[in-house]
Amino acid sequence: MAIAKGGTGSMANAGLVDLGEQILLFDTMYPPQAARSLRDAALHLFGRPISLVINSHFHLDHVGGNQVFADLPILSTVTTRNLMLERTQQFLSFAKANPGYPAILQKAIEEESDESKREELTLQLGDILAMDAALAELVPVPASMTFGGLFTFHGSQRTAALIPMGNGHSACDTVLYLPDDQVLFAADLLFAHNHPSIKDGNVPEWLRILGKMDSYPAQVIIPGHGPVSDQQAILDLHDYFTHLLHTAKQTETTEREAADSLESLPMPKQFETWSLPDQYTANLQHLVRLQQLS
Repeated sequence: MAIAKGGTGSMANAGLVDLGEQILLFDTMYPPQAARSLRDAALHLFGRPISLVINSHFHLDHVGGNQVFADLPILSTVTTRNLMLERTQQFLSFAKANPGYPAILQKAIEEESDESKREELTLQLGDILAMDAALAELVPVPASMTFGGLFTFHGSQRTAALIPMGNGHSACDTVLYLPDDQVLFAADLLFAHNHPSIKDGNVPEWLRILGKMDSYPAQVIIPGHGPVSDQQAILDLHDYFTHLLHTAKQTETTEREAADSLESLPMPKQFETWSLPDQYTANLQHLVRLQQLS
C-alpha cells in the first residue's frame, strides 16, 4: 500500500493498494504527468502494474490523470462518471477562452501586501501553472464501469471495500476502506489541516457522512488534501462545519444583506493554521447565500 501527494499547493492525494492479484489506484490526480508518476510508482513498489483505477468523485484534481490509464478498467459511480465528462469539458472551454488567467493571478500576487495571502496565492499559482501546462494534452476519459452500492474486492493480501457515501463534498463521494489494515482513503470528504471547498457540496449531509466515517475502526486515514491523519482529523472537520453553520445562521439574522461583511469576522484560533485560510470567508459567504435563497 502506498500514498502519493501532489507536489504543489493544494493538489490532491492518491493511493495505491496491493490486493495480491491486483494493484488498485484510488484517484489519478492531475496533471497527467502526476498520473504517470503513479504508474511508475506501482512498478517500483510492487513490481507489477496498476490493474484497476477508481475515481472517488468528479473533480479534476482527482480524475485528470485518467487518460494515462485509458487502457484499464476505471470504476466510479454513475454520477461521478457523468459529472467528470461535463465539468472537465466546461473547464477546458473556460481555460481556452481565458488564456491570460495565470498572468492575472501573478499580478494579484505582486500587488498583495498581506504576506499570508501572498503565500496562499503563490500556492494557487503553482497549481494553475501545472494545470495550464497540461491543457494541450488533457483528454477527458470517464469511468468504463460504474457501481451504485457497496463494492468489495477480495484479494489474497487484503480486502478493500468501495463505499459510496452520498452528497458531501461533491454530488457523489466514494471512500475506500481496508478493514484488515484499518486504513480509510477518505478522498475529499476529509481535508486535514486544510480549509475545504464546499461550493459543490452539502454541509449538513457532509456532517452526517463524517459521523459515519468516524464509526469505522480506522487507525490511518488518508484525506483528499493534507497529511496522512487519524480520526482526530474527522472530528476537527466536524467541528469546523458545525462552527460554519452556526456562524452563517447568526449572520443570516443580523447581516442578511451584507455577506461581504463576513470578511471582518475573526477566524477561530483552532483553524488559523490550516492551509488556504481565505477559503474560510468564502465558505461562510457561500452558506449565507444558500440561506438567503432558501
